[in-house]
Amino acid sequence: MTGTFCPIPWLFQAPRSNGDLRVCCQANSSEDYGLIRKEDGSPYNAQTDYLEESRNNPMMKQMRLNMLEGKWSSQCVRCQTEEENGHHSRRLAENNDWWLDIDQARKFTKPDGTVDGIAIQYYDFRFGNKCNLACRMCGPSDSDTWYDDYIALNNSNTFINNGGEKVTIGSYDKFNWHESKYFWKQIEKNIHNIKRVYFAGGEPTLIQKHYDFLERCVEIGQAEKMIIEYNTNMSTMPPRLLNLWKHFKRVIIGASIDGYGDILEYQRYPAKWDKIYQNILKVDELPDNVRGWFTYTVTSINVAHTPDFIQWIKEQNFKKLNRVKHHFAFGPAHMNIQVLPDEYKEYVTKLLDIEDPICRGISKYMNSKSTTNKNWNSFVRTTTELDKIRNQDITKLIPEIAKYVKYI
Repeated sequence: MTGTFCPIPWLFQAPRSNGDLRVCCQANSSEDYGLIRKEDGSPYNAQTDYLEESRNNPMMKQMRLNMLEGKWSSQCVRCQTEEENGHHSRRLAENNDWWLDIDQARKFTKPDGTVDGIAIQYYDFRFGNKCNLACRMCGPSDSDTWYDDYIALNNSNTFINNGGEKVTIGSYDKFNWHESKYFWKQIEKNIHNIKRVYFAGGEPTLIQKHYDFLERCVEIGQAEKMIIEYNTNMSTMPPRLLNLWKHFKRVIIGASIDGYGDILEYQRYPAKWDKIYQNILKVDELPDNVRGWFTYTVTSINVAHTPDFIQWIKEQNFKKLNRVKHHFAFGPAHMNIQVLPDEYKEYVTKLLDIEDPICRGISKYMNSKSTTNKNWNSFVRTTTELDKIRNQDITKLIPEIAKYVKYI
């Protein structure tokens, strides 16, 4: 394996919440959001386009060649940044999970970077933006629950989605891309090659097509050969879903929980901690094919809470969700921890100074750069205005940050 190799460009496809195809979710942090584009510059979209064609567009071919030569591509900036700061990136995780190493990848790659002779085995499905939460680090591209707050916050019903496209709330149908018969015809043709599917959102447990797909996999006997993975806010665990999970080879739950109690309810509004905690306990009693972890998003809001959360998990002795996989909020920019004022960073650095690799890595990344001058006013304005809309108050939740937050 070279220091940049990843099996994703050979095995994987990822429609965004509006159906646009991208390299992977990590590439959303890159300049062009990792979008896979046609010759006319428009993104390939799973609703209408031939998925196989998108695999060998010029960008994808160049990415493969770069990886085989040990070079970083611009689309891989997030994994590169995380690894440079001592974190376990998605690239490293995918190399651990897949059979395809660099020598095997060379066999399936033509001199121009075209992939040939290997089917897609791994999908990242984001079936629209239907979600019941409006998390602070999220937005209307990934949650329709954000719509009213976005309009109130910005006095506008238009927003720029995660791919740079202007969207008017109420008159945009691409979030329903997963209703496309043409898309499902293509998936049906490849379904016997599928080894893994990652579901994110929106909130996948609320979306009917997610259930239809699982039922189809069970019906044809493919489920027992498949790993399905979730990024779920844990707000709902319906019996229908739990019964379907029994048929799959493995179910991995990435519980999107960024703290406990008031911190969770603030960052993932309007989540109710008591309900989520009960669902954590429910997961703990599921069969042995189910496993998981907490997917902890580190933000400018919850970073000081991180050591407490890690200690809390240790004290709970959960059987299933008993470890943390963390990642940074790279956007919106005011939610990235590098935005924090230097004096507050010093306070947080002391809290993070414990014998824990996650905390050490967070501290290193936080202190490696400052974006305070550029983005702190945005943090103050967005946070305080949203507090008024939601009847919340960051200065009461985190008193230590109060002196840096002036209502403007």
